[in-house]
Formats: sequence, C-alpha cells, structure tokens
Amino acid sequence: MLKRFLPREEGFFELFQKVADILVLTATQFHCLLLDLPNQQKYVDAIAAYEDEGDKIAHSTFDLLHKTFITPFDRHDIHRLTSQLDDVLDLINRCAQRFPFYQLQAAPPEMTALADLTVQCAKSLKKAVYRLNSLDKSTEILNYCEELNHLESLAHTHVLAGEKVLFLEENDFKHFFKLKEIYSRTKEVINRCQDVANIIKGIVLEYS
Repeated sequence: MLKRFLPREEGFFELFQKVADILVLTATQFHCLLLDLPNQQKYVDAIAAYEDEGDKIAHSTFDLLHKTFITPFDRHDIHRLTSQLDDVLDLINRCAQRFPFYQLQAAPPEMTALADLTVQCAKSLKKAVYRLNSLDKSTEILNYCEELNHLESLAHTHVLAGEKVLFLEENDFKHFFKLKEIYSRTKEVINRCQDVANIIKGIVLEYS
C-alpha cells in the first residue's frame, strides 16, 4: 500500500472521488445533450456549472498539496492527476459550448455513440479513482485502466466511421467542418481520459 507505515493526508482521496463523481455527471449531461439537441442549452449550462465545481475542487487539492508534508504518493503524481482530471472537465465544457455556437440541431449516430463512450470512460475512471486509497485493489484498478484502452480504440473506430460519412455525404462546407471539429474535440476528451488512466496505472505500479 501507499507508504503504509507513514501518516498521510486522506483528504486527497476524498477530493479525487468528488471530481470523479462530477466527471461522470458531466459526461452524462454531454451524452444527453446529443440525444436532446432542441433543448441543448440546459445541458450546456449544467456542464459549465459542473466544470466550475471541478475547478474549485482542483484548487482545493492544490492548496492541500502545498500544506501537506507527507502525501499518500508522489507530489508530482498528485499534481498531474488533479490537473488531468480538471482538463477532462474543461474539454467536455468547451465541446458542449460548440453546439449552440454552431447552432447544431442534429448529430450523426456515430457522434452520439462517441458521446456514450465518454460516459463509459468517466465511469471506468471513477471506479479506478475510488479504489486508489487501497492498493490491495491494485488488480481491479489496473483492469479499469485497461478498459480505457479498449474504449479509446472503439472511439477511434467511431470517429473514422463518422468522418467517412462526412466526406462521402456532406456537401455543406461549413457544416462539414463544424461536425469534424466536434468529432475531434470529443475524441480528445476520450484521449485525455486515457491519459488519466495511464497516470493512475503508473501510481499503482510504483506503489503496490
């Protein structure tokens, strides 16, 4: 376990869990946005509020890091994990804001499937984060991290399929680039989730 014989600040794990909860809620709202585009603004607003809450948790984590002498694992890893989780929320928020900005009223099925994968990624990360405080569960944590690799591969397939349809069927030049950007931004969210999983995996392998 992480520095099992040393006193440690358990507040980090609670903060990680809070942001993991918010990540699942944010990703779910993003998926709902694509399923209910006529009412998109309420989801965009909810996502922005969650992103703001995530920022506050990140600041609290950094403050705790500065005040804590003995941390549960490497300070650099705590900083990286906090920053990357916050970045995922920020990326979802930026992507969601593109929908009203571009006045998008319809989403292709491949894009909706990609949004569903963001929810699955968020849930897998949440399960891994919730087990970080006990590396007796290191095998479970690593399995959830591997799930992220599988989900990223599925996301890549959906993006290729969606972009192929765009190239073959979309004749509106502006609409083409709007949708292509959404694909790119959503895939970036999933890539960043995979980055978080890799950080978690590194922590587990170093300390378990």
